[in-house]
Amino acid sequence: MQAIQLSELALIHNLFKAGKRFHYGEIMAYNKIIIGICLIILNIGFASAATLNVGQGQAYATIQSAIDAAQTGDIISVAEGTYSENLVVKTNGISIIGKNKEKTIIDGKKTGSVIKIDQANNVKVSGFTVQNSGGSGQSDGGISLYSANNNMIANMIIVNNVMGITIYSASNNNIVSGNDIKSSGKYGIFIFSSSDNKIYNNNIQNNKIGIYCDSARTNHIYSNNLIDNNDQAYDNSGLNSWDDGKSGNYWSVNKGILGGKNARDNYPLSRAVTIKYEEIPAPTEQKAKETAPGETGKPSPGFAGFAVLVSLIVIGILSKKK
Repeated sequence: MQAIQLSELALIHNLFKAGKRFHYGEIMAYNKIIIGICLIILNIGFASAATLNVGQGQAYATIQSAIDAAQTGDIISVAEGTYSENLVVKTNGISIIGKNKEKTIIDGKKTGSVIKIDQANNVKVSGFTVQNSGGSGQSDGGISLYSANNNMIANMIIVNNVMGITIYSASNNNIVSGNDIKSSGKYGIFIFSSSDNKIYNNNIQNNKIGIYCDSARTNHIYSNNLIDNNDQAYDNSGLNSWDDGKSGNYWSVNKGILGGKNARDNYPLSRAVTIKYEEIPAPTEQKAKETAPGETGKPSPGFAGFAVLVSLIVIGILSKKK
């Protein structure tokens, strides 16, 4: 329940005073009204997040149809299989989770980004192979974050894309961890004009350039493996951190970072990092309720908790007047 504000305390105070002024008939009438309000509120219930299942024989045949139906807090659970789609996510706070990253494949058909998180926040994507992005746009990639904040990209295989992950145009405070990003035609990870992103615990291999930072600053890049990229890294501002103050990244060859003179890894690692599974935080109050197309969870009553409290107080006051 939300904290009770001063205006709400004043309302309770007035209700106590009201109990002294009403005649018995008025009290009985208000009793009935308040009891009715309580019953309505309790019947409405509190909103619960839903799990939308995707796959053969499931409620949703395509991932995009589930994304379009999802509401904040929902989880989209995707069964194994190959999905030829170009996904666009515009809903805040949803999770898109594949059952098995080796066998749950999203193929972009060499047309634009495979997954684009477009001005959406607090989205989590985990457990897929993402392949075959296309397009010539500066932000097109296997996974593209466009003006998107506080998202998580984790536990993915991102392979054979123009760019692996693009973090673009004021996309800030995102986490990229637990991924295998390889064989990109241009950059494994491209950060453009974005800040305060955390890039750690990734294997970045056999890309033209491993990590490319353009007009980006205060991003934190550490505990990654940069292996056999044509150029390992580029940072033209020199204002990003390539270590966490204790450990940096593993560089298979050429530990130098191209670009700004202050761009350097102060604590390069002598051996490759073991990539660990990144735990995905569950949405708040997720109840794993399955929904089919056209169904929604119950709407939240918002002020309901406080209303129930006030109603019960008033019922008690008025009952004493009988």
